[in-house]
Amino acid sequence: MRALRVGLLVTGAALSAQGTPRAAVRTCVLEFDNTDTSRVNLTKLPSGQYRSYFGAGVKGRCKGSDQRLVSDSAEHDGESKVLLLIGNVHYTEARVKVDAARMTYYTAEERLYAEGDVVAVTPAGTRLMGPSAEYLRAVPGMRTIPVLSSDKRPRVRLSPADAKNATDDAPVDLVATRLRAEGDSLMYASGDVVMARPDIEATADSAFLDNGREIARLMRTPVVRGIGARKFELEGGVIDLYSRQRALQRVVARGTARAKNDDLDLTADTIDLRVTGDKLSRAIAWGATPARAHSPARDITADSIDIDMPGQRLRELHAVRHAAAETDADSMKLKTTERDWLRGDTIVARFDTTAAPSDSAGQPALREIVASGAARSFYQVASRVSRTALPNINYVTGKGITVRFDSGEVRHVAVREQANGVYLEATPDSVRADSAAAKPAARRAGNKRAVPKPGARP
Repeated sequence: MRALRVGLLVTGAALSAQGTPRAAVRTCVLEFDNTDTSRVNLTKLPSGQYRSYFGAGVKGRCKGSDQRLVSDSAEHDGESKVLLLIGNVHYTEARVKVDAARMTYYTAEERLYAEGDVVAVTPAGTRLMGPSAEYLRAVPGMRTIPVLSSDKRPRVRLSPADAKNATDDAPVDLVATRLRAEGDSLMYASGDVVMARPDIEATADSAFLDNGREIARLMRTPVVRGIGARKFELEGGVIDLYSRQRALQRVVARGTARAKNDDLDLTADTIDLRVTGDKLSRAIAWGATPARAHSPARDITADSIDIDMPGQRLRELHAVRHAAAETDADSMKLKTTERDWLRGDTIVARFDTTAAPSDSAGQPALREIVASGAARSFYQVASRVSRTALPNINYVTGKGITVRFDSGEVRHVAVREQANGVYLEATPDSVRADSAAAKPAARRAGNKRAVPKPGARP
């Protein structure tokens, strides 16, 4: 076997447009190895360069580098410095391996364009698959880091080894209209981005990933969905994800953020979710507009809300500044269009986590709710007359109010310091008088009456 050298490129110092020296650029000097079946046809061009044709198996390399090229056939133009590889193409170097049906290598630019069932693999195992891909080599004086890109909706599987965690088999699959990988870990994606991990699925219009630092940013209508026994969904204007050793630790949504699962719907300008063992363990919501936590029978609003939920089960909720809690009245015992409410500077709601096993699908029942600082409470008690009669009213104010529940019903209300209040009971006579004076339209709409507004005295 002997080597045939074609397309010699001289390496040396070049001049810029202003005539000043610039860094030397070392490009590929191609060499091909003849085999017993190799066929070579050389045509000399007017410039003195050659157009070379290779068939029946091609093996080539770049002199003085680790670049290797294999294909069924090839064509090299010495003037344009373009190498065309056709059929079962295999390109290898230390940073990447590329397989494709065809490949064009622009040696003067150190640019490779692969087409047809392209598979590009990094030494760590990250794999790009698609109909086409472009690879820009890292060459001193030309570019400092390699770039691998595709605009034909490729799929990338990011290997855990690229994040220096080769012992953890937790890859990330990324699909987008356009993908661009820079260096060993930076990835940019745009156009219908879909990202899948063992613990979450995410969609967005564009995304950025730093696989080495284990962070990701999703932009323009992003949505993150938790995968597990207890699912959750998070959306916002921008969503950032933070991982450690391939396990998701934190997800932050900014700009009209919303987090929800089967039991809780949380909205705010910013929502910060903490994840432990693939389940939500804490949720923090804040912003210029009030944060709101909604459940099927209860709403809590405040400037900020902090929810402690180990194993994705509510344990304690803190609502801070301008806090308000509203609860549906017990429809089995009384008929009313009003809701019970509690207000204060701060509200703390505690849930009975011991009443059900930790793997129960339902959330624990509310055990106690405490309002502190200019606290006010309004709740309704079923009338002794009938379920449809006007309910009795309990309105109290104080420095602090504690409401305790039993099976979802208010069992005890305690007011401390500066206590004041009133209890109004609807008597049978007042109920009959109210019914007789009501207009037909009012009767059809249900019993209506004025109730104290927050901060007002009844």
